[in-house]
Formats: sequence, structure tokens, C-alpha cells
Amino acid sequence: MTDLSDEGFDDWPAAPGRIGGAWDLPLTASERQAMEALAQTLRITANPLGRTQLAMLLLGQVPADLLKTAVIHLRQLLRRDFVGMLPMEVATRILELLPIRDIVRSASLVSRQWRAVATQACLWRRLYLRRGWRVDADRWAFYSSLPRGICPARVMLDSSVLHVSNAISLANTPKDMSALLEHPPETPRQTLDSVLGGMGKVYMPQRVLRQRQFMSSSSSEASSRSSSPLSSPRLRGPALAIDWRMLYAEYAQLEANWRFGRCRVDRWEAAHSESIYCLQFDRHNRLFSGSRDATVKVWHLADAASHITQLATLRGHTGSVLTLQADEATLVTGSSDATVRVWDLLTYTQTHCLHHADAVLSLRFNDKWLVTACKDRLVRVWRRNTNYSDMFELRGHAVAVNAVHIHGDTLVSASGDRSIKVWDLERRSCELTLVDHVRGVACLDFDGRFIVSGSSDRSIRIWSLESRRCERTIHNAHSDLVRTIMFDRAMDIVVSGSYDESIKIWRFSTGALLHKIKNVHTSRVFKLMFDRSRIVSCSHDRSISIIDFAANLPHARMLV
Repeated sequence: MTDLSDEGFDDWPAAPGRIGGAWDLPLTASERQAMEALAQTLRITANPLGRTQLAMLLLGQVPADLLKTAVIHLRQLLRRDFVGMLPMEVATRILELLPIRDIVRSASLVSRQWRAVATQACLWRRLYLRRGWRVDADRWAFYSSLPRGICPARVMLDSSVLHVSNAISLANTPKDMSALLEHPPETPRQTLDSVLGGMGKVYMPQRVLRQRQFMSSSSSEASSRSSSPLSSPRLRGPALAIDWRMLYAEYAQLEANWRFGRCRVDRWEAAHSESIYCLQFDRHNRLFSGSRDATVKVWHLADAASHITQLATLRGHTGSVLTLQADEATLVTGSSDATVRVWDLLTYTQTHCLHHADAVLSLRFNDKWLVTACKDRLVRVWRRNTNYSDMFELRGHAVAVNAVHIHGDTLVSASGDRSIKVWDLERRSCELTLVDHVRGVACLDFDGRFIVSGSSDRSIRIWSLESRRCERTIHNAHSDLVRTIMFDRAMDIVVSGSYDESIKIWRFSTGALLHKIKNVHTSRVFKLMFDRSRIVSCSHDRSISIIDFAANLPHARMLV
């Protein structure tokens, strides 16, 4: 039999009440002619009000039982699913204008067609990106390759792959951060599933993986590792299948966790044998720490924050390691032994040793510059592309330079002389001096537009380079010297650590205190760093602590 179907044309089914509809009644020929005459009269009546009046007169002649049926079918005629009638791209653009709560709780319950639109990946991708949120695509691709049943939040270090086993056990610390908040706010009901169990492989950058292979003493071991799933994925294939709706839900929950103080604290005691002065962690879960014991340790930090595994110990300094910074391949450390040492993270070997006349208190580098600050009141600047052979000095502070930060060609330095100076590195000149603290400035952070500083006068100040003045001051932010500080304008967050053993979270835009986190350390807090999901800090008590706001979110480490 010939198939006469036409796949290139589609039509709506006949609506009830029309000719051939569901409630046609058997009529005689004369009755049908009369009905068609009335319909013709309605069609030729130009005035819509006239048509309405004629229709109402006809309905007035209909018996009540049939009128009820007619009303039901008229109601169906008036009902139009405009979302279902529109192209998917247009329909998602319309739903995009609704509040998120209406999309989830209302629009998706109207009909199957509405639900199909409300769960479209393109809709949630636009909603996600509209909030300014991003995804670590490398990490997502890696976790997407894990076997079914492996939870990303529980991906841990497999020591049989990396041939390291120096794991440190967790201290007995509270798991529910509500016990550690001085004034725990009301927390919202958890809307996502709890973190699932499971074990997997560690995500590490390809360069570090090659380093581990380099250190292997067996060629067969190196061969097996090179084929392991640890290799960092490269985004050269087809687009990743990202579950935007799930990521949106987790990001919203993560922001709520910061807002309401829902977090967990993990602490590793005796990470070094002496006080830990500095640390940094990166997106590859590498953690670097420098200590008074003159060593730098490299750790792997599991996504679930329940294990920390030592990868290497770097020795070379003869004094306390006071400051450090790392990128994917290079680590730079400064010490009280008046040296700055540059390390290759592929081989964990020292490549350069630079000298000061006194203890190096702070350093920062970017692709172009390496800047070091010293107790001898000088700031030294090296050009990195000259193999650190081209160096000049910046003079202007009256006492020790405690902190520096660099953004492009702009350098900001803070000193015990109570001042903050802004330098143009290309011109080698001081462009601005900010003076408002009444005691020495101990720490600062800088993002190119704003400076946030902490001082021994116990205050925190937020400065604007555009207005060239202090915009906000938080007096008595801590009960002792503010030793370390960091901020993120996108998150609207400032985090500070102090000699008073506490870590506090502030609102950048208002200076309001969000949370005071206690019992994280038992002595002075020397350094902290945070990202979207956690705060990592170190202290005079020799411990490393992690305040994790994503303990209930399996994919939080992919959110940037």
C-alpha cells in the first residue's frame, strides 16, 4: 500500500465544536442549511460587537443541559498553549524572563510541553552564564570520564598510581560548622542530595603527572601511569555534555552556604614541625606550604577535603620560609635567610637563587615581573624573560615592606610605616601613596581597581584607585593585628585572619560581618586563601585548616 504521509507538513487536530468535531449532532438537511445560513450571517457581520450580540442571542435559545456542554467546549477553544506552539528557542527565551522559582515550581508543572522547555539545557546554560558563573571545563571533562557510580566529590588520591603514601590523618574536629559559628544564623533546608561515597583517581595537571612519571624508577611503572586516566583532558573534541540545570542548582546552593555559614572544618595537625607562615592552593588541588622549619611542602588536597597527601618536600632555604607563590610549572619562595629561590615543579629542583640584604617578607609574580619585598625597606623587581638578570629597586618606604601585590604593570606595596604605595613598574615610579592606617600595614590584596588592607591597628580598609581614597573602613575588625586578607568582588566577600586566632568573613560592598569562624586554629593565623568553595589557612599552631562550604555538593570544585 502506498504511504501518502507528508513529513514536511503538520497540522493541529480538529478543535472540539468545529465541523467534524467531538460534539457534532445529527441534523436534517433543512436544519443544516439553517445553521450554515446563521454561520454565514456571523461571518458577514463586520462589527465584532454585532457578531457577539448575535452569538449571545443564539446561546440564549440553547437548553441549559446543552449550554453546559457548549461552555466546556468553548473553554477548550479559548485555551492556547502558546509555549508549546512556539519554536523551542523562542519558548526558552520567554521562560528565561521568569524568576528561577517560577521556572522550577510553576512552569515545569503546567504540562509536559512546558516541562520540556523548562528543562532545556540551552535555557539553564543562559541562566547560569547570566549570573556570571563559569565552569572548569577541564575538570568537568575529567570527571565525566569516571566510571558510573564514582562521585566527583569523593575522588581521592590513588597512592598506587603516584607512589606516595605520606598521608596525614584528620584531627577530631567538628563536622558541622554551626557548632563553630559564634552566632549561627538560620540555615535553609538542604535541597540537594548528600555527598555520595566512592573512590576514584585524582585530578592533576598533565605537567605534574609527567613529573611523577619522571621520578619513577621503573619504565614499566611510567608506562602504566602514562596510560592512566589521570591525564588532564584537552578540550579539542566535541562540546562537553554539561548538565547546566544541575550545575545551576549546586552553584545556588554554594552561594547559600556562604550566606548562611553552612560549612565543615577539617584540620591537619603538625603539617610541619614548626609554624606555617605561608600557603597557596590551585585549581589542580595542589597545596604549597612554607614553614619556620625551612622547608616547603607540596601536598595533594582531595576534593572531598578528607585526605591530604604529601607529594614532595623542598629543601634549600636555611631560614624560615615566609612567602611563596606558584603557577603550574614554577614555584618561588622567599625566606628569612635573605634569599628568593625559584623551583621547577616538573622536577622539584631549584633553578635560581636571588638575594636580598635582609629577610624577604613578601613576593608576587606574573608572566612579566617578579617582585620581592624585604625587611631592608626595598622592593626589588626582576624581569622574568631575562632569566632574572635584569633587576631594579624601588625605594620609598621608611621601614620594612610587609606585603606586595601585582596586577599587570601596577604594583602595590604595604609597609610598617603605615603607608600603601602604588607603583608603575614600566616607569619605575610611585604614582600614589595612601595613608589612613594609624599603625603599620601588615597585609593587602589587590585586583587592579581596589585594594583591601589589614593593619596592626586592628582595622580593615578598602581603597579605590579610581577615587584615590579609602572607601570603607571596618574599625576593630579583629581584637588583634590583622595578619592576612583576601577578597573577591564577584563573590562580594572579604576574608581576614588575625593574631586573635579567628577567621572572619565580611561583605565587600558594605563591610558587614557575615560570619566569625572560631576554633579553626589554636594560635595566630598567618595566611589564608579562598576560592568559590573553601578557605584554606595556616597558623602558628603548625596546622593547615580547610573551611569547606561545598561538603554537600558533589560538583562544587568545577564551579569557578
